[in-house]
Amino acid sequence: MKYSSVLILAICLLFNAPSMAENAKYQTNTIYFDSVTAKPGEHFAVGVYLFNIDSLAGMQVPIFYRSETIKLYCDSISFAGSRCDYFMFKDPKIPEDDQVAYFGFINTIDPKQLEDPLPPGDGLVATIYFSAPEDCPAGTVKLTRGMIPHPFISFIFAVWNSIGDELDATFEEGMITIEK
Repeated sequence: MKYSSVLILAICLLFNAPSMAENAKYQTNTIYFDSVTAKPGEHFAVGVYLFNIDSLAGMQVPIFYRSETIKLYCDSISFAGSRCDYFMFKDPKIPEDDQVAYFGFINTIDPKQLEDPLPPGDGLVATIYFSAPEDCPAGTVKLTRGMIPHPFISFIFAVWNSIGDELDATFEEGMITIEK
């Protein structure tokens, strides 16, 4: 009787697994953003989120916020209260005048002190703080992925597991809307 109950449960899970995966928010490790509306002269925050199906030991996320008409300023990047706040290495970068924000995480960098990788889940990984100048025109700015040129380091969007294998990941563009 015990084995038939286990077998029935296994069969139910097997047939329901595809529908559970189809109901997930995303099908792979995915970075996505808050949609934000701001006014000229305001300081505002944009939440950066990660839905991950794999356990992750690290990631690097360059975010471009370039526009031909709207010049926003990235004030800071915070990891407070994020899912990766406990990671040993956190690397925020805001290159001047490039309209790029970059952050990277590695769960452990000291072999004597191991930190757990980020388990599968969904939630905040960073908050990026921006300013819109007083004379900022109305319009939209896309938050997109890109590559930051560097002669020695590859600053591309990537996520990896505990053995350093790069894993599949997607980047869902975000949007900042400036309204007058």
